[in-house]
Amino acid sequence: MELRALARQIDAISRRYADVYGFERDADWLVLKLQEEVGEVVQAWLAKTGRQRDKGHSPEEIDRRFALELADAVGMLLALAEATGVDIEQAIDEKWLVWDRRVSQRAGEADAPERD
Repeated sequence: MELRALARQIDAISRRYADVYGFERDADWLVLKLQEEVGEVVQAWLAKTGRQRDKGHSPEEIDRRFALELADAVGMLLALAEATGVDIEQAIDEKWLVWDRRVSQRAGEADAPERD
């Protein structure tokens, strides 16, 4: 699935959630919700790494909770991007994927024969 399509889908789900529960969902809410979700990722990480009581959960349940909390945080990031008009695929390309192109370009330059 393309990231932009996923962002649209998650944003639509988030809007429906706000409608069902009757609250205003704006960019400010999305940022605050993102902060909440990142906190839950940290809690799940602490449980996964044995630095928090397991609350009776099996290692498999702890791993699953960690994965789902990561999904929550990523989902909120994607919803925020969509709601604020950020083309997340382009932004990731400009911020992260450019490094692959730079490394490939440098490797190509190193392989090129020297000119006299």
